Amino acid sequence: MVLCSSLLAPLHAQLATGTINGFVKDPTGAAIPGAKVTAKMVEQQAVRETQTNADGFYTFPAMPPGNYEITFEAGGFKREVRTGLELTVNQNLRVDASLEVGAPETEITVAATAPLVDTTSHTLSGLIDDRRVVDLPLNGRNVIGLARILPGVLGVSAPQQVDDARGGPEMNVNGGRPNMNLFTFNGGYFNNPSRNTGMNYPPPDAVEEVRILTHNFAAEYGRNPGSQVNVVSRAGTNEFHGSAWEFLRNDALNARNFFSSRVPAVKQNQFGAAGGGPVIKDKVFVFGSYQGLRDHR
Repeated sequence: MVLCSSLLAPLHAQLATGTINGFVKDPTGAAIPGAKVTAKMVEQQAVRETQTNADGFYTFPAMPPGNYEITFEAGGFKREVRTGLELTVNQNLRVDASLEVGAPETEITVAATAPLVDTTSHTLSGLIDDRRVVDLPLNGRNVIGLARILPGVLGVSAPQQVDDARGGPEMNVNGGRPNMNLFTFNGGYFNNPSRNTGMNYPPPDAVEEVRILTHNFAAEYGRNPGSQVNVVSRAGTNEFHGSAWEFLRNDALNARNFFSSRVPAVKQNQFGAAGGGPVIKDKVFVFGSYQGLRDHR
């Protein structure tokens, strides 16, 4: 799998994105119209700009998930910078600002200390972020296996074979059948056409996050009445990063079961690599991954 990305604004049907919005006000609580708001994605240094309307409201729709820095500027007020803002897939990130009166050359930096709560949506969902993808034990290295940690999700089957088109992940969400879930990858349809269950995703090292919506979906979702599974891939940044892995399972390393006369034969290698970086600094990035499975039983 190889992915390329640039700074062009993504379409809703192409990428799983989020929204950043909020109000800009003065110390008295009055709206500041025409304030300049800049959102910078730290990983790729991508910059988007907008202005507040007459009510002091601004919005950045269709923003790729990542770490953001938001800057607020207005004539007669000090510049305010919000750092450490983490935007996840399908999230409405509310970031309000109250600017202080002063010279615009004066800058106030506010670091985010806790995750912000989405108060604009009634959708119930669970997020499996990149730390959970990396840190949690995952037998078979299929990221859908991590859905077991979410409430209401049962009967998870996440096979590791990637050569069987009919062997994709299945799960029961809130009592629904396995073929009632809608799977997407970077916003694109990812259901098995023959069984209407999921297809196998790239290895965990190529996945940024997984969000599973279980209740009260927005109007943009549909087709399947069960959960909505959104998987987002990693992307290249301005720095080169990569990883390689080898998982060995061999009967020479296993102990005999007490009730068995011999150790069951197993000779399996699961290996691969992932990496990404800039093609053109601050403009075009590339990320790719490969995983192989050799089972000699």
